[in-house]
Amino acid sequence: MKYLDQIARYRWEGLFLFSLLFPFLCGFDKYLMHVAITISLNVAMATSMWLIWTLGLISFAHGGIMGIGAYTSALLLTKYGVPMWIGMWVGAAAAGLFALLISFPLMRTRAVYFFMASWAIGEVIKRNFAYFRDFTGGWNGVFNIKAPVLDLGFISLDFSDRTAFYYLAILVVSFVILFIYRINKSRTGMMFWSIHEHELLAQHIGINVLKQKVIAFTVACFLAGLAGALYAHYQTFINPKSFDIWKSEFALVHMIVGGLSTVGGPVTGAILLTVIDELLRAAGHFRVISFGVILIGVVILLPGGLESVPARIRNYLSKDLHK
Repeated sequence: MKYLDQIARYRWEGLFLFSLLFPFLCGFDKYLMHVAITISLNVAMATSMWLIWTLGLISFAHGGIMGIGAYTSALLLTKYGVPMWIGMWVGAAAAGLFALLISFPLMRTRAVYFFMASWAIGEVIKRNFAYFRDFTGGWNGVFNIKAPVLDLGFISLDFSDRTAFYYLAILVVSFVILFIYRINKSRTGMMFWSIHEHELLAQHIGINVLKQKVIAFTVACFLAGLAGALYAHYQTFINPKSFDIWKSEFALVHMIVGGLSTVGGPVTGAILLTVIDELLRAAGHFRVISFGVILIGVVILLPGGLESVPARIRNYLSKDLHK
């Protein structure tokens, strides 16, 4: 186990090093930098949703929760002049607070009822963005969401530059992944997985199931709100359609394709499928069909997702060595 943990650590360090060097490797190409930023945002969404999955639940409200963080930060900037450095954390806190308030009734539902309730919450959030036209811009959305500028005295960083924003996105997504990784490895993470495996048994051994569900859901939504704020300031325009159920569904596909056992699964799935999605951009509606084909193929051929491939290779090689 210690050997496998060490290998996983080397993989994470290698991925982080590659991320730092990527702008130099791609020659600071603007399109490739855009794809890399999109990957970072998708990774943040998929990993935050994965934290809810450790309870055995899938939330289709995640896209709407992301929108709360995005709209909060965007409106604070466009209407009150609050910079992103403050707005993004206020947006994340607003998403987390909303999640905390709805989690008490929501987390009392199970299976298909949780799915239906979370889907309804996501739709209500989206419709509210559209309803309050005077404040949120309605279906037209919010425009002119400027990227921040960081003045350090000796240097000024303008994050409207894609390279600067890329490193900001890498910093945020690294924080999200590390935070979730540490939770998963902690006693709290073990309680989440015990609820996932057998909720009634977890309750009988003294775990406060409702409390742990509320904690996981609130933390995951806080991180989704943080990703949403970053998304808003990168796109410079958002509307209610930016945070419909498709946001949640794509995050779910990223998780399933990558694998559901470790935090590395959603990271792998988000990276690979975002690249594939960009390659298929010219295919129009076939992009969605291709995602369905990939999902079905992975479920049938790789039930454990892409993260199970190294273990399969090791098992295959060990069988050959023992022949």
